[in-house]
Amino acid sequence: MGRIFEKSANKEVISLLDKLVDKKTESKEYAQTMYKLGNEFGNLILEKMIDPYDEITLACTVEDADYLGRGIIDVLEGKGKRIFLTVFWNKRFNPGNESSLAVAPIIREFHEEGYKNVRTMIIIKSVISNSCVVRTNLTRLIEESNPSQILIVAPVLLNGAIKNLENEFEEDIIRRFEYLYFAEDDKRTEQGFVDPGIGGDVYQRLGFESQAGKNRFTPEIVKERRYK
Repeated sequence: MGRIFEKSANKEVISLLDKLVDKKTESKEYAQTMYKLGNEFGNLILEKMIDPYDEITLACTVEDADYLGRGIIDVLEGKGKRIFLTVFWNKRFNPGNESSLAVAPIIREFHEEGYKNVRTMIIIKSVISNSCVVRTNLTRLIEESNPSQILIVAPVLLNGAIKNLENEFEEDIIRRFEYLYFAEDDKRTEQGFVDPGIGGDVYQRLGFESQAGKNRFTPEIVKERRYK
């Protein structure tokens, strides 16, 4: 199958995805590329919202907060939407030998007050492969909230990821899902990364060096919004 682009992937988006894959793209430019992809998603989300006056919860992982997440937030807030940010620090590991067994417990979280009381919830991830991080974070959120629209957003996902995610939820929850992504791949590297995906290990591409390094990091957007 190779890579399949969604209809929403215009020439600019495809150029940005190519930049992620390019090993010569340095961390700063890689991060800025993620931000621009966030802008593209922000415009798509405005078209998809079931109620144009909704307040929105946007949930992301720590590594995505300052770039992909901020890119979306800047567009939505620029259009007058009220965003409640949620950030999760996950420790992903595989207790067995199969990727389907991977788990991603939450070791830390940040929530802006009001995140529970929204109709539209956005869950973002730089790439979705076996969906364990998205599954964990979404489960945590719907324990305390009851959104009528759940947008699951990622620049790239692996073929089969949607099915894997939906296998973990009841039909009443699945009916609320809507997926926004630009490309779908069907291969993995020997290291387990989606190929071409987003160019390998997002932690290293963003300059965190490792999962432990990113989990010690507090995003600038969290620092800004913590005391606003």
